[in-house]
Parts: sequence; C-alpha cells; structure tokens
Amino acid sequence: MRFTLENLINSIAGQVKEIWPEIPVYSNPNQQGTKTPCFFIFFMPTDMESRMGRRMQKNIGVDLVYITKRNLPNAYDSMVSVADVLDYKMEFVEYVENKEKQKLRALEREWKIDDGELHYQFYIKPIVSVAETIPWIEEIEKLEEKIGDGIYR
Repeated sequence: MRFTLENLINSIAGQVKEIWPEIPVYSNPNQQGTKTPCFFIFFMPTDMESRMGRRMQKNIGVDLVYITKRNLPNAYDSMVSVADVLDYKMEFVEYVENKEKQKLRALEREWKIDDGELHYQFYIKPIVSVAETIPWIEEIEKLEEKIGDGIYR
C-alpha cells in the first residue's frame, strides 16, 4: 500500500459522506456555488521524522471545517452536534487505496468554533517507507569490492 495525501483526503471525505450523505465535502477552498451546510478538508502544518532504516513518520495535521448558513438561530447547537458525532466517528480514519483498507488512528483530536465555523482538527501519523535509491544488490557488490580490496571507508 502506498500512502498519498490525495487518498487520505478521499478517505476522510468518504467517511464524512457515510455519516452525512446529503452534505457535500470539498477539498478545495474556493468552490463556486458552494451550498451550505458543507465540509471542507484542509491540511495544517505537516512534517516528517526519521525512523529506523528507510522509514519516516509523517505528522499530518487535518482541519475538517463544517460551515452552515450564517445567522441561523440554532447554528451554534448544530455545530456542537456535528462535533459530538465527529468525536465518536473519527477516532479512526479508514484509509482506502484501490480496494485495500487500513485503519489510521486520529490523534490529538480537538474542535473549536471560530468565526461561525466548526474546526475539527486531528493528526494522522503514518509510518511510511522511503524508496531505496540504490538497489540492495548494487550496495552489496560495492561492499564486497571494498572488503576484497582491503579498503574501508
């Protein structure tokens, strides 16, 4: 399985659509003709940390934003209700690539209402393997040459 951000967005969007099939989910902020209520998926600051061997841990911040019409009398209650459901349904993100599925734990989950929008934020921290630049056999052959010549570097 190859981890990509595009598949992560599609997986999160699919999971939200299972909960609220009637509410659109966008991954691009400037959707013309956007109708509320709707969700937007954004990435927050993301980084990578080295792990053993060729492995890296990605720390991917996700901001799932719920927007409803402004100035509705029950807008705040609606956002709190959505946050409550997300707390139960987003403990794991079911990452999908082709027909393979893998559960990724959503870490450091929190939500806030800011400027009339619900921001449900969490981190996904998958460990991925980085592609080897030199095939193993070539690396071994170079090592054998150094040992055979008595040269150590």
